[in-house]
Amino acid sequence: MIHDEIDDYYLIKQVKSGDVNAYSVLVKRYEVSVRAFLIVRLSEPHEAEDLAQETFILAYNKITDFEEDRSFGAWLRGIAFNLYKNHIRKHKPIAVGSDTELDDLIKNEIDQHYNQSNESASLDALRHCLKKLNTKMQTLMTDHYVEGFSMSEMTEKYQVKHSAMTMQMFRIRKRLKDCIDSSIEGFKS
Repeated sequence: MIHDEIDDYYLIKQVKSGDVNAYSVLVKRYEVSVRAFLIVRLSEPHEAEDLAQETFILAYNKITDFEEDRSFGAWLRGIAFNLYKNHIRKHKPIAVGSDTELDDLIKNEIDQHYNQSNESASLDALRHCLKKLNTKMQTLMTDHYVEGFSMSEMTEKYQVKHSAMTMQMFRIRKRLKDCIDSSIEGFKS
């Protein structure tokens, strides 16, 4: 008898009586549909492959629980869906802390590092360091932080690529930070 012509229920009875070859026929018959069921739900194909294999192993171990009035394909997809849910639950990112805890951490950090006197010193250092920038750098800083030009608008205005503008702004901010840090250190000593 050709395997494709044998119905699922006959093969399942054979598997229940210990015929492993009958189970391989069932696996070949349903492997594409189980993999497809998992691939559309998972972003990584190798995860779908692993879960498909787990599905067939679990189904083999639980074959005595299969009720013959049900569809074998639907039963396999049910197992695959439960494995999928467990997989998602295991790999779901866990949020640590609440918004209140995060607010408290930020407030504590601000309280530790900023007060009215050192904030004033930081502003003085910023003004001092801005004056040290060349005219072009000062213009870019003014356009972006005072006039409110977006990076896209600045790339159009100055006819440069977006990456070139972001790199230039990064270098200016770094120069300012280094200058401010050294100025504040100078105030402390």
